[in-house]
Amino acid sequence: MRKALLVAISLLSAGAYAGESNHVVGGSIGYGVQDFESNDGKEFSVGDSFASDIYYRYMLNENFGIEAGLMAGTGGVASAISGIFASVDNISYKGARAVVYGQVPLSESNHLYAKAGMSANQLNYDVSGFFSSDVIKSIESDGSDFYGAVGWGIRFQSGLGLNIEYQYVPVQELKVQIFSIGMSYRF
Repeated sequence: MRKALLVAISLLSAGAYAGESNHVVGGSIGYGVQDFESNDGKEFSVGDSFASDIYYRYMLNENFGIEAGLMAGTGGVASAISGIFASVDNISYKGARAVVYGQVPLSESNHLYAKAGMSANQLNYDVSGFFSSDVIKSIESDGSDFYGAVGWGIRFQSGLGLNIEYQYVPVQELKVQIFSIGMSYRF
């Protein structure tokens, strides 16, 4: 049993080292800002945002891949404070996304990358009176929107990777801009 486990680990490590692996799993956490567009077309800031996502990517070759993931976000500390003065509060979103991934190598282990695709999402928020904490109604809506990101990543010989990323995520009336840090593993 131990020998079989050692052989399996050796094969996985050799595949990751040789760069022949096509599978990447990863995730990230981020912090940013969110703006809300009202029904009359006015856009206003509703504070900060915490976001997270997990994903699976299949690399078609060394520079291009396709990626599917799950994402979620909610208002941060400043959003709780701005919620006192705003008529939109308790904003959260979640969804699934599918993107095309492309990277440009800077060196053997460093690369710049971009992601572009679509998300299917659900947006939840409360509408209240101005200067009032009384909730007039809670809104839950489903939709699909663009998903985009650009970033820098480093991949180690073990298959482990680290990245920093800027995400632009419109979720129906909500526009979220996130800076995130992530970790992935190529196997």
